[in-house]
Amino acid sequence: MTKTTPELEPPLQTYTPHQRRNMNKNLLKIWYYTVIEKALLYGASVWGGALTKNQIDRLHSIQRIFLLKFTRAFRTSSTNVLNVLTGISPLHIVAKAEFIKSQIWVNRSNKYNTIFDMNLLDKYVPFKNIPSRQKLINLDSNIPNADYEVYTDGSRIENETGFVVCILKYEINIQNHLFKLNTFNSVFQAELAAVEFAVNWAVKEKVKVNIHTDSLSSISAINSANTRSEFVNKVKSNVFKAKNMGDLSWVNSPCGNSWKRIGRPTSQIGHN
Repeated sequence: MTKTTPELEPPLQTYTPHQRRNMNKNLLKIWYYTVIEKALLYGASVWGGALTKNQIDRLHSIQRIFLLKFTRAFRTSSTNVLNVLTGISPLHIVAKAEFIKSQIWVNRSNKYNTIFDMNLLDKYVPFKNIPSRQKLINLDSNIPNADYEVYTDGSRIENETGFVVCILKYEINIQNHLFKLNTFNSVFQAELAAVEFAVNWAVKEKVKVNIHTDSLSSISAINSANTRSEFVNKVKSNVFKAKNMGDLSWVNSPCGNSWKRIGRPTSQIGHN
């Protein structure tokens, strides 16, 4: 009986001092924001509103280590100067921002109503309140015998937001539905509203459609099981109701910005 030598795992890649000095600064900042800052500020939405001076100084000291590495500045440089040079905000300010965002988005606190009208904001939906079957939506593949091909597009021009839905049959544009949203609505919301209109149209007309959007973020939001936005979950609910009646895929939309010429107001959609 022969013995086999176990294969050893290759060693982890290491960097020489010269390689570390020449690492891409943008890559380092991405690493900082996605790993370091998130780890240091875990739970800041709870504790970020009650920081003491000692806690702020402690956050400064920890952040300073990374800022010096990023800038390779003299150790006598002040932390505030390093924040300016790197464009990275002080940790205690980011923590306070997370706390305020949580108070507005999750708790709907009236404390910040003097800044903006909270009634215009999108609402937070607790995960437990989202029906399980609607959390994860698997969009069907392209329907080969669809009755219509529907193209959607949303955009923002000159501080105005809107969307258009173009319906094609046998490659002939037979209908255009154009809408103008409120000035505070984002392009992301316009893109999602266009998809929602398309699926509702398919259900109303009892037809099968292939829906094409040029918004990868909309497709990602609909596919995501972690979204807490009331507006996004409303769109997901309507997409779920239209199951087997259509699919959603990415394409460069031919509709352009025609909503700008013939737009009409729709009902209000809250801020993101």
